[in-house]
Amino acid sequence: MATALTEPAPEVAPDGRGVLRRNWLVLTAMMLALVTVMMDNSILNVALPTIARDLGASAGDLQWIVSAYSVTFGGLLLTTGNLSDRIGRRKVMLAGLALMAVASLAILVAGGTVPGVIAVRALVGVGAALVMPSTLSLLFATFTGPARGSVMGVFSIAAMAGFTIGPVLGGLLLSQLHWNWLFLLNIPVALIAIPVLLRAVPESTDGTAEPADLIGAVTSVFTMGGLIYALGSGPENGWLSVPTLAAAAIALLAGIAFIARQLRAAHPMLDVSLLTRRAFALPALVEAMVFFMMMATMFITTQLLQLVFGYSAVIAGLMTLPSVLLMLATNGLITRLTTALGDRLATALGLALGAVGFGTAALGVSQVALLIGGIALSGVGNRMAMTSAALRVIDALPPERAGMGSALNDTFQEVGGALGIGVLGAVLSQLYRLGLPPGVTASLAEAVSSGSPALAQVAQLAFSHAAQLTIGAGVGALLVTAVVCLFAFPRQAAMPAK
Repeated sequence: MATALTEPAPEVAPDGRGVLRRNWLVLTAMMLALVTVMMDNSILNVALPTIARDLGASAGDLQWIVSAYSVTFGGLLLTTGNLSDRIGRRKVMLAGLALMAVASLAILVAGGTVPGVIAVRALVGVGAALVMPSTLSLLFATFTGPARGSVMGVFSIAAMAGFTIGPVLGGLLLSQLHWNWLFLLNIPVALIAIPVLLRAVPESTDGTAEPADLIGAVTSVFTMGGLIYALGSGPENGWLSVPTLAAAAIALLAGIAFIARQLRAAHPMLDVSLLTRRAFALPALVEAMVFFMMMATMFITTQLLQLVFGYSAVIAGLMTLPSVLLMLATNGLITRLTTALGDRLATALGLALGAVGFGTAALGVSQVALLIGGIALSGVGNRMAMTSAALRVIDALPPERAGMGSALNDTFQEVGGALGIGVLGAVLSQLYRLGLPPGVTASLAEAVSSGSPALAQVAQLAFSHAAQLTIGAGVGALLVTAVVCLFAFPRQAAMPAK
């Protein structure tokens, strides 16, 4: 099955096209839901400088505002994937879309404080966790044979497009409206997608699915939440401060409880033995590392473009368009290369190309053309690396666990993204503070809006240098992953189902 995504377009013959024509409404509904979930990952990044000014948010607060969505999303995906297998994939998806819309409305009440915004983001993430596993599993249930290969190509493009279009749409809205409106976008999407789902998408269930592991879900969320909070608190409050140590202790204890639960439970949320299989663990690592760098780099470059280069939110958002255009222009080439090279070489080459792109972006912290061009190039590499890795993760489970397979796929991406913002965000914040002159403690947003050109220049130089070193550290990690994949990525396309 893992080779379906990489088959050349000419081999997807009339039968595949006929299946696509008959089920175009199903595909439309799934793509709309997918784009919305992925867009919510990134759309708020372009508003970070504005939110920082309006709410007086610190660097740690901004990390939490962005990553709260990923913490609940990634922490609950395995449980909601299991739930969708048991009670119905369409039913769970409908509930998720409705929750995302209702949670988004809450921003009108809670949007005046940092904790309120974080809470809304976390609740929207719960809704996204209900939606996401059903998208891929319903597509797998609907499309078979050659059509599935075509659909997987569309799915991959839609996921990357949703992620990269988020800042563009966010910037355009911010030029005319308050940043609260970025949350309210989920409402019209739900109003469109829910009727389409009810009309065109049949229910799909697996009556033999195991009970959901709620204890595992709760401990996984506390593990990720505690870790992200500790990483954000360290540079601001001190690595040995009470808040930082308390959050780290919660993450450690919750992590131990999670692992113990997974080893002892009759129906664990995550089969820990999967992580010991190279054929599963390496593709999962690839997905996590790609999103680790994507989310962290977007978090950093949004602030560079607006607070260092001085671009408006709309211009900063539009500067992500080259990534989308280059990805679309090279999609056919990537498909042919992946087919010709095979999974191992294509994955390693994709990671290396992504590293070159991110490295170019690091060099471009003072030259906007290099910054934007590097990020666009990294998108091509990311697409190539993710092609085989995503399907390998799904292949880890038998077909009747399609919802769980999709959830595993998305979990590693979301956890990787949350850790990217947490880990590299902490490195960025620490390096920024070390780069400031003695006695200067202002955040970048505070310095730029202070009215003091001297303070703004000092903060901008410190942030630029910190951004360059931080992205460079991530590039090193990505290159190590590429080398490991070059020698160890599994050659076989599928693993035996348990």
